[in-house]
Amino acid sequence: CSAFCNCGGSAFSPASIITKRRAQAQAAVLADDVGCPSSTSEEIVSCLRQLPARVLNDAQTKLLAISGPFQYWGPVVDEVYLQEPLAKALQRPQLRKVDLLIGSAQQDGLISRAKAIKKFEESQGRTNSKTTFYQALQNSLGGEDSNLFIENAATWYYSLEHSTDDYSTFSRALENATRDQFITCPIINMANHWAANSRGNVFMYHVPASSSESSSGLELLLDVQYAFGLPFYPKYEEQFTLEEKSLSLQVMQYISNFVNSGNPNYPHSFSRKMSRLLPPWPMFLPNDDGDNYKEFTISMPTLKGLKKADCSFWSDYIRRLKASMGSESNGEQSAEFNSTDAPSKGLSSSESQPVGDKVAYSR
Repeated sequence: CSAFCNCGGSAFSPASIITKRRAQAQAAVLADDVGCPSSTSEEIVSCLRQLPARVLNDAQTKLLAISGPFQYWGPVVDEVYLQEPLAKALQRPQLRKVDLLIGSAQQDGLISRAKAIKKFEESQGRTNSKTTFYQALQNSLGGEDSNLFIENAATWYYSLEHSTDDYSTFSRALENATRDQFITCPIINMANHWAANSRGNVFMYHVPASSSESSSGLELLLDVQYAFGLPFYPKYEEQFTLEEKSLSLQVMQYISNFVNSGNPNYPHSFSRKMSRLLPPWPMFLPNDDGDNYKEFTISMPTLKGLKKADCSFWSDYIRRLKASMGSESNGEQSAEFNSTDAPSKGLSSSESQPVGDKVAYSR
């Protein structure tokens, strides 16, 4: 059995579930904004279902921009469809092994949510100093589980390289903090947990900033475009270069192999004959030298240690900080890593550049 996950986060993401109280409160605010009655849940649901999707999307964009980008929508543990937090469910014994192919993109749609709160801060007149970044980051880490110590620690870590009042630098730092906490690091935690507990073979990939926007200019993330062969659709094929089409063929072959055999290197489960056209894709292993991942660029290199220092901050240091204050959430246990002290490494200059101002909350 095999599973392919192209996802903005994982079961270990802080955004994997929200409380019923929070979901009801957000729905009531949304209903009020679009002119729906909000006296009962039934009235809210009935009215919202009759509105066009674009009206709802525009309204929630406004809601999230004002409240903070992580006043997100998410599953609720209702004990019917979802009986327990996802991370807690992963602690239960698994009846059979499931091979996992999991990945992330530098410009995930969640980054647009960070931009929304940044714009809100700009509207308040905070545009030319570190105040914008600090306030936006603290708001983005707020909500029901807001913790001043965690806000201060994250602000310190992601502002280490801010020696000047360069607003674009602060903007990128906010995006990086957003991505690391809610998307990339939970995905790495998931890969590590799956491999460490022998749940199946694990293969991981990442789409870097340099490849996050193809020549097509389409809004879909690049791994999705390549995996579904968009460069070969008559409607879009002229928008892609020959190199991008070649890369798409490789990605489609990898995924086809994985679906058939549970391994992106082999087309059949009964054969270990590798294609000469595909660079080998090593497994992700639960040890210091085994954190392999395939980078979806033209040369398809195999790299190690995706966001290692940044994820150590969230997975090790922040978890310790929560535990020391007795604020570890039930069921939200991170995968086990070798613990280290808080990293002293700041943001690298090669981190992603801001993308266009397209708000994509529905991705």
